[in-house]
Amino acid sequence: MDWRNELYQNKPIINRQEFTFGDRFIPKRFKPEAINYNLKYVGKTKEQDLLKMSLTQRSSYWRQSSFVSTMNKVFNIEENRLLQFSDMQCKYSRTGRQKTDSDWFCKPRARPVAFATTTNEMPELCTSFDLNMMDWSVNDQMALSFDENLIIWRNRDDTSMIFNVERTSSLKYSPNGKYLAIGCKDDENPVLEIWLLQSPKEFLIANGKYLPRSFESICCIEWSEDGEEILCGTRSGQIVVIQFSTMTIERVLRQHSKRICCMRFSPMRRYLATADIQGQIYIFDGVSYKVIMRLGAKQGGIVFDWHPWQAAELAISEKKLSSIYIFNVPRREIVSFYQRGDDKILINSITFSKITGELLVNIYKCDENGCPCCEIFVLSSLNRVVDILTHNNRGAIFMMWSPDGTKLAAAGMDESFSIWEFYPSDKLNSLNQKQTRRLRKRSTLELYGSIR
Repeated sequence: MDWRNELYQNKPIINRQEFTFGDRFIPKRFKPEAINYNLKYVGKTKEQDLLKMSLTQRSSYWRQSSFVSTMNKVFNIEENRLLQFSDMQCKYSRTGRQKTDSDWFCKPRARPVAFATTTNEMPELCTSFDLNMMDWSVNDQMALSFDENLIIWRNRDDTSMIFNVERTSSLKYSPNGKYLAIGCKDDENPVLEIWLLQSPKEFLIANGKYLPRSFESICCIEWSEDGEEILCGTRSGQIVVIQFSTMTIERVLRQHSKRICCMRFSPMRRYLATADIQGQIYIFDGVSYKVIMRLGAKQGGIVFDWHPWQAAELAISEKKLSSIYIFNVPRREIVSFYQRGDDKILINSITFSKITGELLVNIYKCDENGCPCCEIFVLSSLNRVVDILTHNNRGAIFMMWSPDGTKLAAAGMDESFSIWEFYPSDKLNSLNQKQTRRLRKRSTLELYGSIR
């Protein structure tokens, strides 16, 4: 486009107004016949689809974002935003959030440059990919299950262990990292095993629980934040709430009728969101487990994640046709959404960064040559791309976050496994120190600020 702007030549126009050039140098791109192709001087951005952007196209994001905020501030503009991206094959809408420049609360990185620090070979990773079969603990251990092999890898000292577990269907570390809950089967009975981490290289099966055969298998596991309860989503659609200390069944949630594919507690355990493969999403109270509402979505490929700061907002993605919704639970409405009109781009998963609030969208598409390609788009809004994580040869498939949110694990199309540096650890430490100093400076009289 730069070459075209500089060298584009058009047929001479009769009776056109000639520009006179003074002693300053003005390039040829300012000629009248080329002015329609000059985006810098005309001030129009090329309309494009969000999920079709490339690395070169999103490089103007920060200049554009600064321009919009400056213009709104100088001219006291209170509209939602000045510039929007659109396409004939997609829809974008937002409602209910005024005087902001984003669809959710977000603090994008000042220099969004993520890079891979470690890459290992992991055969058959893409063929047996399941987000419920991998997790990253606070002890810097990663657990991944393939067929009957359970791999425990420690990134800190590059040590790995392999265990043979029959018919593993799900796994999840406890919040404190001391236990690993594994869903497997013994004959025809689904079993929940609790492994105790004795040392960085030793595990002990500390406890277990047999579930009725009617539950078929444990497909999804979620711990409560205090580690006192374990939720097991089954293949038959029931959700079993187990008390960890006694390993007894407290209750069984029977709202779903199909296999559970995703379960998430909101921050501070305000809500619990669950989804099945049929597309039914239920929102429960996080403590009493009473049903608050039910949402209907398209069948297959439902993935969601709670905003790390706003426990009331839930991001939901659908695989076909690719859609992203930002749903506000207390208001019971969709505040913004993105939706495509074709199936050329599929969404594999979405997740929020717990540090910056950026939304990571993992997509699958075919490139210009028809070869499959996977990329991770980092969004600060449903019309703004901050960064794109990918490898030219192997792409990037999102797997899991590190517990502190500074790193993420991604798989490649060439059966590789990479650790990406998303947010520098030194910046996170300085950010935590600033927050600590800010809290210390607050006066004790502020405790009574809410009392009138």
